[in-house]
Amino acid sequence: MLLAGVAAAQPVATHIPPRAFEHLPTVRAQVLELMPGFASPHYFPALIEHESCVSLTHSRCWSPTSRLRSSREEGAGLGQLTRAFRADGSVRFDALADARRLDPRGLNELRWDTVYQRADLQIRVIVLMTRAAYGRLTPLVPQHAPRLAMTDAAYNGGLGGLMNERRACAARPGCDANQWFGHVARTCLKSTAPLYGTRSACDINRHHVHDVLKVRMPKYRGRV
Repeated sequence: MLLAGVAAAQPVATHIPPRAFEHLPTVRAQVLELMPGFASPHYFPALIEHESCVSLTHSRCWSPTSRLRSSREEGAGLGQLTRAFRADGSVRFDALADARRLDPRGLNELRWDTVYQRADLQIRVIVLMTRAAYGRLTPLVPQHAPRLAMTDAAYNGGLGGLMNERRACAARPGCDANQWFGHVARTCLKSTAPLYGTRSACDINRHHVHDVLKVRMPKYRGRV
């Protein structure tokens, strides 16, 4: 019991889950192929950890079988690829289907009936989705750090919503649409109604960026 308590108390900012080392070579290979020269490759393991780990000692932390399922949505694998459902059970949106369009040949074998068995393709999707959003923001946001923060916000909450928030920020006196922390981060247009417990979509999105970039990302520097 004492050892279990010590394991559960591993500090998020410094402890790397053992299973991460199984997948870090694949992360490295995908980043080198799809985003060579990217300034922050250690972003990707931080993102995977945030998405897949309920805790650092959970059995599905860094597992391709990590799954969030409710009546409203299903999130799959290392990057929690999501499909959302309407009240009648029909699909409202499907991130996996959208991701396949980014690389039809490379992701040909990634489907909802195979996704939980293909950690390699899950990781490829994460890098491709990041590349797409980062590329859209490159001509708009001059600096890498805020561009990456906005890319992460878009990964969690959608690029369209992020663009709307940049425009809203630009319309406010003193708000710099090219900076995330203290600027666009304070211009949330997402719902503030409780979604999971007491947390709203706005809370979740803003926490996502802080947790991935500020808390988890530094410990992976030099490992990808």
